[in-house]
Amino acid sequence: MLGVGLLVVIVAGYFMVQRCQRDQEVASFQGFVANSNEVAKASGTVGSEFSLAVLTAGQTPNGLDQALSRQIQTQQQIAKNAASLGAPDDLKPYSPFLVQSMQYRVSGLQGMQKALKDAFTAAGTSGQVPLEQAASVAATFQRLIASDVVYTDSYQDPTKQVLAQKSINATVDPSQFVDPKLIEFAAPQRMQSILNALLGGAPIDGGTTTDASGQTIQSPTSSTGALHGTTLVSTFFTPGDSQLDPASVNEVDSANSMAFAVTVQNSGDTTEVSVKVNIVIRAKGMDDRTLATGEITTIDPGAEGTVQIPFGLSDIVFDDIVTVKVTVEKVPGEENIDNNLGAYKIQFRLKPA
Repeated sequence: MLGVGLLVVIVAGYFMVQRCQRDQEVASFQGFVANSNEVAKASGTVGSEFSLAVLTAGQTPNGLDQALSRQIQTQQQIAKNAASLGAPDDLKPYSPFLVQSMQYRVSGLQGMQKALKDAFTAAGTSGQVPLEQAASVAATFQRLIASDVVYTDSYQDPTKQVLAQKSINATVDPSQFVDPKLIEFAAPQRMQSILNALLGGAPIDGGTTTDASGQTIQSPTSSTGALHGTTLVSTFFTPGDSQLDPASVNEVDSANSMAFAVTVQNSGDTTEVSVKVNIVIRAKGMDDRTLATGEITTIDPGAEGTVQIPFGLSDIVFDDIVTVKVTVEKVPGEENIDNNLGAYKIQFRLKPA
């Protein structure tokens, strides 16, 4: 009896030790992942601020440079925080890639800032950045894109696999620094367009403007006198791909998922950035429905861009004709906005069975 009792105590003690070790292991993994998620989130926020600084309509070289300085300082601290994390043994092969991705973002931002200064200097008073300098900016921008690949492929995915193998409940958050809307600027020609747009963001008579953070800054004088303007070209209804006619009642079949595809032309002399489109649906007996704002990332001079703005059955009525008002927001420096507006009468029908 004594031997049996002793055996029970030993076995119970063994399982208690095992359980304690397991709890410690789980806590160690979950604590590390939680801390790495904080790093990822903070860096993603810097990435969002970077995208906003680049795509802010009317942004200037000086405003972008100031924004980059703040972002570099913040990202440097984030990289230090990543390097200070102690990973569990099974994650030590992958944690260096977390640090590397954060460091890529520091060097990418620093390289962008230097390359941008060189590019704008090379433009001089012409208002046009040479393609060679635009290519240098695009090359440093690719380091920021690479940071997203390193984080996902070399840190996030392998860490998720280890957690799954060990049956540890912890979620490794993504960390995307470069907004997908900016990927196209990795090509030198597209980078050249947006850099020229930044040069066009400076007021013609100098004066002041605001940067992406809302701070008032002194803007350089632009000698180009570039014309800024946009034109509403067309509005299509989908599904069905029907072009709306402003001079008649447009009959369309409703669906669970619908959208207006609005095409805008750049009628000015310089690339426009972050062109916004607003749509309001108005009908009797219904409050106005303001749909989500659509945005066209960039439009080169003379070119057209299209954005789809979705809406649903709750935004329409069937008994009356509704009026759809489309407005292309004024871009900085634009004076004539008469061609930015469109109004369409629509009769929504129940889709035939």
